[in-house]
Amino acid sequence: MTGARPALDRESAIAAYLKYADRMPQLAKEDLPGQTQVAHNILEIADQFDVIIFDAFGVLNSGVHAIAGALSAVKALRERDIALAVVTNDASNSPEAIIARHRNRGFDFTVDSLVSSAKYIVPMMSRHSHVTRWGVMAPQHWPIASLPGEAGFLGDDQNFYDTVDGFILIDSDEWNDERQHLLETSLARKPRPILVGNPDICAPMGDFLSVEAGYFAHRAADVCGVIPQCVGKPYSEVFENILQRHPTVDRSRILMVGDTLHTDVLGGLAVGIQTLLVTRGGFLDGYNDLARLYHRSGIHPHFIAPAIGNGLE
Repeated sequence: MTGARPALDRESAIAAYLKYADRMPQLAKEDLPGQTQVAHNILEIADQFDVIIFDAFGVLNSGVHAIAGALSAVKALRERDIALAVVTNDASNSPEAIIARHRNRGFDFTVDSLVSSAKYIVPMMSRHSHVTRWGVMAPQHWPIASLPGEAGFLGDDQNFYDTVDGFILIDSDEWNDERQHLLETSLARKPRPILVGNPDICAPMGDFLSVEAGYFAHRAADVCGVIPQCVGKPYSEVFENILQRHPTVDRSRILMVGDTLHTDVLGGLAVGIQTLLVTRGGFLDGYNDLARLYHRSGIHPHFIAPAIGNGLE
């Protein structure tokens, strides 16, 4: 990360999630739990589950640091012999690099336990066989050669935006308002496919919320009418991957843990698993009106806790 990543305040992020909710997985009334149960930490409810899936940013870590108590919580879950997995919309780093960062924080996750949205970018592209030239939002170190067809980084040349057949938005680290204007101007003139490898609106980075690729994709869609096609939470591929690994486990015995309603909780509810929303250290840190947010979004989790390791610090 270069440190140039744009930032967004929480109220603006919530407004964006609500504005674009119709572009995300839709829930039926029966998909929602009857009520939300309050838990002190994840260990209080852990015996109800055989598989627990963690979001990373806002649950395990905020920015570069592990959230207080998270290391102890994960260790205790291991001792109870519960299968653990991590799902991430970080499409800009390799699984090996992501796991290395978690291990540097003290977690014992392995590459096999990680499911990243990056895994589904090329399959998503394959559904657009008519597109032979792609423009890619990603930092210059991203392995663009791994993509099929002809692909180039989106920069400051308007002509390049106008000549590609489709766009892939992966990472906003080197993005800015000027490049967003070039993208929107080009798409307004000629609508083309918009694919998204990280559908997050924002991500907690410690002392700020970074603006992610999903936010810019939805803004671009507003000017051209092309609905973005996304992989990663809250879309089903990352969740189905883990469900397929545990075919004999009933979905009621699988828990998704996250810090946002519109990515983690929505995604878990949409595939029929249990959900836990954490409120400290991530997107909702310091937020005091959850009842109103539940009402505005039409989403609420099965469980809520301050943090997975609350009281274990």
